[in-house]
Amino acid sequence: MTENRHDTAVIFVTDNGYLGPSLQAALELTAQGIDALADILIYTVGVDPALIDALRNRAGRAISFIALPDTSYLPPDGVAFAKNHVPVTALARLVIADHLPPQYRNIVYLDGDIQIVGDIAPLVRHRVRDGWIAAGRGSAWLDPSDRLGLNPKGYFDVLGGATRQSYFNSGVLACNRDTWAVYGPRALNAFFSNGDTFIRHDQSALNAVFGQNVEPLSPAYNFHNVYAKLLCHRILAPKIIHFTGPAKPWKASVPPWGWRFHRPYVDLMERFPELASVFQVQAQTPQPTPSLRARVSTLRGVRTRMSQRRAFRTFVDRHDFAVR
Repeated sequence: MTENRHDTAVIFVTDNGYLGPSLQAALELTAQGIDALADILIYTVGVDPALIDALRNRAGRAISFIALPDTSYLPPDGVAFAKNHVPVTALARLVIADHLPPQYRNIVYLDGDIQIVGDIAPLVRHRVRDGWIAAGRGSAWLDPSDRLGLNPKGYFDVLGGATRQSYFNSGVLACNRDTWAVYGPRALNAFFSNGDTFIRHDQSALNAVFGQNVEPLSPAYNFHNVYAKLLCHRILAPKIIHFTGPAKPWKASVPPWGWRFHRPYVDLMERFPELASVFQVQAQTPQPTPSLRARVSTLRGVRTRMSQRRAFRTFVDRHDFAVR
């Protein structure tokens, strides 16, 4: 582990599956000098120590790799964990406060399936009030009638005080260390008690325990797939692009940018060939022409998408974000 210099930590928590993308995002942080503001920590679960040593030697002193031996986040027998592209390791961040060196008073958590394309120094410098979390909205607020089918009927009824307007995506978060020490374990216990209905896993649980205590981040800091498909990057320039859903740019073309975000992972593998034992980058292939049925479906949704884009523009123009 490198020398700790700051009271703020930017944290990733990853297993083998997201080790490569997490390292890529950490390197993007150092490329814009975030290591001058915060220490960059990658907590690993189940990763070969020899692989970590090799990555550490090549990555440089600005990125720390720390093995996380804690398994208390694993769901006990009988607790459901909805099967999708999200690994159980996603719950590990909820126990991370117990493993942070004592000097860290502020935390910025980042998922590994992101790329950092703009200045995030304002987020790293931001100080979140006690008992609150800073986060960007999920997609539910753009789909009040569930036309997109993003959430099953009754999903928000089980989340306590969270609403479609306050519901946040948990891929980019900030809070103070004391808050996370209280709310992380509280969220984990909430998940253990509601695994069958908390189908978004840690995201469901965090929304349930924080409720309305959310400092809103500009969508630029968590520019997820729904915003991308609506072409909202023409309205607001992203700073952190979050590749939500199962389609990841190291696997396939991710709308609307296609293979533009594939190249960084190719370059990553050239720089860190050791990753090949746990991480594969799919070769770029021509994308098929959409079927007639798909094109008709797209045309039918034009009016809905235009309405959602207007809502996004209004939200960006009129909202008082904690961090812009």
